[in-house]
Amino acid sequence: MLNSILNFLTKKPLWSLLAFLVIIGSSFFQIQHFSLDASSESLSLDGDNNLELYFDTQETFGSDESLVISYTAKKGTVLSKEQLTYLSSLRDDLLDINGVSSVISILDVSLFQSPPLSLVELASDVYTIDNGKADQNLVAKEFKTSPLYANNIVSADLKTTALLIPLATDDPREIINDDSLKQLIGEIRTTMGQYQNNAKLYLGGVPMIRNDVIDFIKSDLIIFSLAVVLAMSLMLSLFFHKVRWVLIPIAISIIGALFMTGLISAIGWKVTVISANFFSLLLVMTLSVIIHLVVRYREILNQQTGMSNDEITRRTLNEMLRPCLYTVVTTIAAFASLTTSHVQPVIDFGLMMSIGVTVAFVLSFVSFALVMTLFPTSQTSHKTEKFYVLQKLAIATDKGGKNIILGIALVSAIAIFGLSKLSVENSFINYFKKDTEIYQGLNFIDKELGGTIPLEIVFNDLASAYWADSSLREDFHDVHQYLDSIPSIGKVLSIDTFMQVLKESNDGKAPNGFLLMLGKNNMPEFAKSQVLKPHISDETDQIRIVARIKETTTDLDRNQLIIDVKKELVESFYFSEDEFYFTGTFSLYNNLLQSLFSSQVKTIFTVFIIIFMLFLIVFRSISIALIAVIPNIIPSLIILGLMGLARIPLDIMTITIAAIAIGIGIDNAIHYISRFKSELLVDADFEASMYRAHNSIGVSMFYTAATVAIGFLVLILSNFIPSIYFGIFMAIAMLSAVFVNLTLLPKLLIFFKPEMN
Repeated sequence: MLNSILNFLTKKPLWSLLAFLVIIGSSFFQIQHFSLDASSESLSLDGDNNLELYFDTQETFGSDESLVISYTAKKGTVLSKEQLTYLSSLRDDLLDINGVSSVISILDVSLFQSPPLSLVELASDVYTIDNGKADQNLVAKEFKTSPLYANNIVSADLKTTALLIPLATDDPREIINDDSLKQLIGEIRTTMGQYQNNAKLYLGGVPMIRNDVIDFIKSDLIIFSLAVVLAMSLMLSLFFHKVRWVLIPIAISIIGALFMTGLISAIGWKVTVISANFFSLLLVMTLSVIIHLVVRYREILNQQTGMSNDEITRRTLNEMLRPCLYTVVTTIAAFASLTTSHVQPVIDFGLMMSIGVTVAFVLSFVSFALVMTLFPTSQTSHKTEKFYVLQKLAIATDKGGKNIILGIALVSAIAIFGLSKLSVENSFINYFKKDTEIYQGLNFIDKELGGTIPLEIVFNDLASAYWADSSLREDFHDVHQYLDSIPSIGKVLSIDTFMQVLKESNDGKAPNGFLLMLGKNNMPEFAKSQVLKPHISDETDQIRIVARIKETTTDLDRNQLIIDVKKELVESFYFSEDEFYFTGTFSLYNNLLQSLFSSQVKTIFTVFIIIFMLFLIVFRSISIALIAVIPNIIPSLIILGLMGLARIPLDIMTITIAAIAIGIGIDNAIHYISRFKSELLVDADFEASMYRAHNSIGVSMFYTAATVAIGFLVLILSNFIPSIYFGIFMAIAMLSAVFVNLTLLPKLLIFFKPEMN
């Protein structure tokens, strides 16, 4: 079918070009709908109810979708008259921004000890700095000692305070869209800039992290895609020495990547952090096919000077169609294996790239046929291109095969050891370089204001009992104290915080009976919204504890922290496991990380089984299938082993590298074995066939690996750490894959001499 289409393209190039431009143009038009997603859904697991629990909790107790501005006075404390004036002005300017409905600051939080209020007074009035009722001589002490505000809204030295900007909607499932959030954060940062002469300001909060991650992804998509194109252009010019052999592969690769971008946009797929490098990958996938076509075209051109351009083009396409089709099928299998994950964005990425690989294959052949027919090359003198590196690899494979096998075995053993050290722990702050604003802001808020990322513990069917049972109130007090003692936990807020406020207003005695109900029922709504409603719900009979995690904690182990807290709640505080659950951004992300670890093993196992079966179908030989698969375990082992040895954890982006490395390696294996079989038909000499294969298909493999590796290494300049790791390990994947397929693979073919009819 495709063969007939290619023949038609070479015979009717103008009509084919017109149809091609219409299809490409239609896809390009859809690029305007391209969007990115870093929402809570992008941290969700397929078929898991944790996200729904998270939304239900937000609906009951209020949303944690808030921006946080840390404000550090350059002179004096934040409670000085001058700084309070600046804070008031900043708050009012923030409230003037469209999209900001409220700002919570030290100016308007309820104060209970400035002066000390009795339970009756606490239930009848609101005292704040802003309304002038607070005693300024006592405010500093309250902010330093208050269980509600100390190390939360004000730092211990009173030099730093926080302004909270809630972004809650009526439905927590309906978060502010990315474009609106970007505009809002931009206006907030502009407003903050007007006060930098008086204070040092940082912006934080989960929405800010989401916004800045999207900005980094967009930057990488645009800037580094261009840089990758430039780097690959330089490499192609070095290899081919002709402008046309640079322009053709690069132009077709760009068209392919843009076409797929338009297709994704038309479908409505949003690109997440996990799939952020799809554009660079599509450039690579398309470029790989084109390089194979170009090298084969040049070989035929130099060997058959009497053939017309159309004949050379058709022969090139016909000869490369089968091996390229096989590589597409196996690469699709590698990416499709990602659908075994329970992480929805990983599943989407697998499907997205499976379609992308198909598009790259079809577009490469169609584009190459059109370009070479419409813009034929001139005949060149007969010559054979030889490469020193490839010759050395061929000699080493022939003469020193045992050393190669031993060397690769040693590297594999070290990689397996490194694999045992692999982890999935990471923190949001470590996704960014230390000199970036987002890192500095998160680091400062972490240390001065009690952390950023919330871990929430929700207890079911206990709210009504809490008010009636003094022993239960004591239990929650002990739980609060326990959480507060954990080094990786910053500020803890719970219903016990409210009880401590009431205790201070009752001469240091825990209120009960009439006094407790007086404080609970008669407290002004404004004060209730700050200290009561976020932590207990009579409607759902639930109690919520919010513990903010210090992301800067050395060797933070998210999963172990949750396991330890859960164990303590069950064994020391005697709660049953079905009485409580963990939620919040911290918990959602931990669930994602744990799924990544299990899905990594499942993905690799699945992809090798699928590819082995495909090799059986393609080569109709168990021995060849085994010979092809075994060497291509090495690149993924090396990558994961290096990550383990270097203590680089699996994260939302590096999780995909192993599957990609397998796909790349298998592509090389198919091309090499296909050419090796052709060369073996010449004289049935395995060693001679290996030398000829190295000097033919080996050229394409070497060009592709070197070009793509240099292109991906450009990503080390990114400010987004996962992108840096992705670039480094993709380069390692390319180079290790081409090495094993030009050494170990041919050595196994020569040693076992399988039937290759």
